[in-house]
Amino acid sequence: MVPMFKWAPWFALVLAVFSMVLLLGFEDTLFVALFGLVCALVIGFMEPVAVWWRFTSDEMISRTVMGSADARSFRMAVGNAVREEIAWEELPAWTETRQGFVLETLDEGAASLSVPHRAFASDEDLASFRSLLEEHIGPAK
Repeated sequence: MVPMFKWAPWFALVLAVFSMVLLLGFEDTLFVALFGLVCALVIGFMEPVAVWWRFTSDEMISRTVMGSADARSFRMAVGNAVREEIAWEELPAWTETRQGFVLETLDEGAASLSVPHRAFASDEDLASFRSLLEEHIGPAK
């Protein structure tokens, strides 16, 4: 979903520019140019509206996830509906990106957990979580 959301507006813009060139620069291309402009509008608004719809229509997706970690495990909770505790042994690897941490699960890349940097109240909390990862999982990949 992210690549589509990221590139769809740019594709729509390029299509709109080509359609405007056809509309203003060539005769007898009115239908093709208008069709291109309509398609550019649909493409430009389709993915942002779809993402908005997915996040507002699903109660679980739009809720805040609370997490905690200690020497025993990593825990996540979404209100009272979903609570999960994952032992450090179930997390074979982790990576830190510019936006946050990606924790791999034992599903061999089929599933991963994302912990954004913005989830931490302070730099000390972020450093503490990083040291827990290094201590219980090992160095980052």
